[in-house]
Amino acid sequence: MNITQLQRENLTKALVVFIEAFRPYIVSVLLQEYGETWPAEYANTVLLPDQRTKWNEGLRSGSTAMGLLDYPHFKHFAIKYKHLIRSDFEKKTGDLPNWLGEIYETRNRIAHYNEQIETDEATKTWIHMRTIARILKMTELEEELKKLEESTGSEPKPEPKVTEALPSGSQAWFRVVQPHFDIRLGRLDESVFAANLAEVALGNGREVYKDASTFFSKTYFTAGLKNIAKTVLKGLNGKEDAENRVISLQTGFGGGKTHTLISLFHLCKGGKSVIESPYTEELLRYTGIPEFDSANIAVFTNTTNDAANGRKTADGVHIQTIWGELAYQLGGKEAYEIVRKNDEQLIAPAGLFKSVLEKCKPALILVDELADYCVKASARKAGSSSLADQTISFMQELTEAVAGTNHCVAVITLPASPQEVGNTPEAQAILNSLQKRVSRVGADTQPVADDEIFEVIRRRLFENIGDPRTIEAVVSNYLGLYQQYWTELPSHAAKSEYKQRMLKAYPFHPELIDIFRVRWASHHDFQRTRGVLRLLASIVSDLWQRQHSLAGANRLIHSGVVNFATLDSMSGQLKKLYGNGYDAVITADVAGAASNAFKIDSTKREYGQWDLTQSISSVILMSSFGSDGANKGVSVAELKLHLLNPDGFNHNNINGALNELEGVAHYLYYAQTGGAGKRYWFHTKPNINILINQAKGDIKDHDVTAEILKRIDDKRKNVQFFNVLVNPPEDIPEQTRPTLIILGPHHVANPTQVNGQTKPLIERIATKKGNSERIYRNTMLFLLCSEAGIGKLHSCVREYLACQKINQEYQNQLERDQKDDLRRRMDEASKQTETALVVAYSIVVKYAVKSGVDKIVIKQFKESLDSQINQTIIAELKEQEWLLESVGLGTLRTNQLLPTPEHSVKVKDIYEAFIRFDDKPMVTGKDAVSRSIQKYCSNGEYCIATGDGSSFTRYFFQESIPFFDVDDITYWLVDKSLKPQPLAPVPVNIPDSGNVTTPISIVNEPFVSPQAIGDTEIIKQLKSIIISGKVPLERYTELFNYFITPFAMNGNKIEIEVKFKIKSSESNPIDESKPQYKSAKEAAKQLGLNFEEE
Repeated sequence: MNITQLQRENLTKALVVFIEAFRPYIVSVLLQEYGETWPAEYANTVLLPDQRTKWNEGLRSGSTAMGLLDYPHFKHFAIKYKHLIRSDFEKKTGDLPNWLGEIYETRNRIAHYNEQIETDEATKTWIHMRTIARILKMTELEEELKKLEESTGSEPKPEPKVTEALPSGSQAWFRVVQPHFDIRLGRLDESVFAANLAEVALGNGREVYKDASTFFSKTYFTAGLKNIAKTVLKGLNGKEDAENRVISLQTGFGGGKTHTLISLFHLCKGGKSVIESPYTEELLRYTGIPEFDSANIAVFTNTTNDAANGRKTADGVHIQTIWGELAYQLGGKEAYEIVRKNDEQLIAPAGLFKSVLEKCKPALILVDELADYCVKASARKAGSSSLADQTISFMQELTEAVAGTNHCVAVITLPASPQEVGNTPEAQAILNSLQKRVSRVGADTQPVADDEIFEVIRRRLFENIGDPRTIEAVVSNYLGLYQQYWTELPSHAAKSEYKQRMLKAYPFHPELIDIFRVRWASHHDFQRTRGVLRLLASIVSDLWQRQHSLAGANRLIHSGVVNFATLDSMSGQLKKLYGNGYDAVITADVAGAASNAFKIDSTKREYGQWDLTQSISSVILMSSFGSDGANKGVSVAELKLHLLNPDGFNHNNINGALNELEGVAHYLYYAQTGGAGKRYWFHTKPNINILINQAKGDIKDHDVTAEILKRIDDKRKNVQFFNVLVNPPEDIPEQTRPTLIILGPHHVANPTQVNGQTKPLIERIATKKGNSERIYRNTMLFLLCSEAGIGKLHSCVREYLACQKINQEYQNQLERDQKDDLRRRMDEASKQTETALVVAYSIVVKYAVKSGVDKIVIKQFKESLDSQINQTIIAELKEQEWLLESVGLGTLRTNQLLPTPEHSVKVKDIYEAFIRFDDKPMVTGKDAVSRSIQKYCSNGEYCIATGDGSSFTRYFFQESIPFFDVDDITYWLVDKSLKPQPLAPVPVNIPDSGNVTTPISIVNEPFVSPQAIGDTEIIKQLKSIIISGKVPLERYTELFNYFITPFAMNGNKIEIEVKFKIKSSESNPIDESKPQYKSAKEAAKQLGLNFEEE
């Protein structure tokens, strides 16, 4: 018993969905084992030689490797790679080759309309496919196969599900229509809608194109397609006049030409057998029935034959030209032999091709993308001309041969503009030449008329469009809404003609289709039919899979439901047509959790429950193209037509959400168009003001603090007097020189008090060093931020950081004038920040144990913080006598730091008193103490002596002290009454002293011979002392402390002879390139020293 025609149709559909699901499984298995090289591995190990040749031809024609996986290969795949699939099929691994073989046999027989399929054979095929789907856990595939197997065709179409919460006519579209299986599953790679005539001719590619039954089931036969098919069939039947047997199709990119050619291919390849297909019944009623079993068909596209190298066939023929290719495809080697010499010599035949047609009729020749091929062929020399010239010449021969041969038809497509083949003078010349040689019969035929696009979309995307009564109810509800708010909408929306468009477009809102069909199709790279189908299919697939989380009633598929965050196909197509800059537009303003539209919806429930702001942004973005001038973008009325739906949000919410978006969007533009109000669009050029305002909100407080501290630290390097510490930890080491501690901006003060935790922090730093008491407590001052200035400082820094953020993140999107504006704004913000920093840090604080916190408020300001510290703050500290450049005699006396006859004072203790004890004023440094002490010594207030405090070797009084150092523990302030009286001078003979060449020679002048003074012990008098030997590097300073300084200060003459031997080390070898070497050599030269190398 054979299966019925309906069962045959369902089995055909099942074979299509099965292979579309099984191909990705094969790829996943091979990818895991071989990575990206899997196609080569598959071709070399699975395919037979002839299959491999076809595989390579398919790749050359534009097929994907996955699309070339086919039923004839699967059995061998299961045998060859059983070790890779065993983990999935386990004990059934050995059965899989037989299952796949039997499935292939059924598919092979069902592909021919005349072959009958027995019920048992069909049942086994169903079982095998479902079993494989179940083992591979392809639940959706298993359910789809089961549904197809059990379908009788007699069951009524399911009534729309009407929920209690929704009135009649309020059904969601996904409760009414049923998308095709591949769309429901989201298997929408680019090849799904990329019709490729060359692929089909080779028997490759997606089932939706190469399988005639599947192709016709999803094809809407437009009036243009019917007319062309009728002319072709009549011509092949021998009933069409000669002038009508050459058909030229010249329509815009994506105008349906390729789909038309594939329709003709399947129709004529099937011949009489197409009568048995239920999907061609409507077409054949119009065109008439084919009277031939199968036509010989030759297909030539820009990928059929390589213009530079030709093509080598499986039987060894090397074809070089279009005439060789057409002859070979129509009649094999025998027909090719007629034009072989012409093919080999690249010379267009003259009068020969009619013989090829006579031999091969009925013959259909389909030529697509010929202009593109000719552009490539123009680079190949052919005698004194080019292959392009010969090809163009051959078209004259071809058209005349077809017109002169009954039962032969040629359909040749040409682009509508040179842009489609390259907008160059050469491309224009080639197109003009082809147009002159190809008869323009049927040139005005449009495969897809404007209104027919709705039905093309329906047939290609949906299995079942639903009950017409339901569709009528839904559309009527919309029309009622539009009539109610007619003043808020474009005038045509409330008219009956618009209702008819809505009925045709269902389940889409017609405005969504028009965005692609009208606006985007104005771009020369957008394929009108194929492009619209691909984008709408991706939208339907996305919504189908998200149907349970969609906001609103979803009666129609509106433009606003397009989610660019989840639709890579939409964002990808948009960027391909209009530039990658729109990626930033989508992310910043339109879609995704970081977008401004999402943020508005998240904070305003009246918008968020409908995703309203995101919907508005999507519509504006999609409507930003295809029109200029006064019609650029989209108006508020048009936005409402795109978005309003019965029982939805209040139409005024669109105005509110739009106003919110205006205030925060980075890339939104608008223009006033007279009485029509604003029109909105997005552009990749950011609006600087909006960008800055938005970026301010993204700057965190810790970012502001970090920038303030960074700027303070940068200025610290230019402070000349203080050792500056910026926001240091509490455990600050001892500071023996004046130190200014600048606390972070979170530590604030005002003129009357230091606030919060700042005062205890200052106290801890000033008195403690970790857990121990601080020794040097009179070296530190604190600079604090004022409460009055912190707000302005934060604002300026936030402005600067916002500009900086924009400069970093949007640099590639900004135009030159925007960059200049941003740079100016950033420089201005930086200057204002510097000024605000100076004004804010205006309170200087000192801490003393007895008096606590004391403050000075600075009221004069410089242009930068370093200048403020170096000039204004230091001047104010001196004015207020917080900081002394010299120590007065009264200050020394008040602090009991002057000597008495009973008590001498160590000089170092005087200096230490000023840096250790916080009850004294600060001094600017050692020089302040040193100058003052020496001044009062010179004035005769006291003596300065060297010694140990009990005995002194040298007294200075009313004279300068060479090499005086307040850190030297041998210096003391001594009461001037204790200075010994000088001895009377004793004349002595001074012998000549020879040159001293010892390392260090100290000569006493004048030389006094040993003698007795009174009754005292005779002291040995020396002419000189010589000190020599090696000194460790770490003790070299002692040479100054014990030999140079004490004797030089006493007036002795010192002669120094030096010798340094500096050795290379492994870690630091010496060579002539080192700066240390160069400086040492130069210093030796300047000092007159010998410089030796070894």
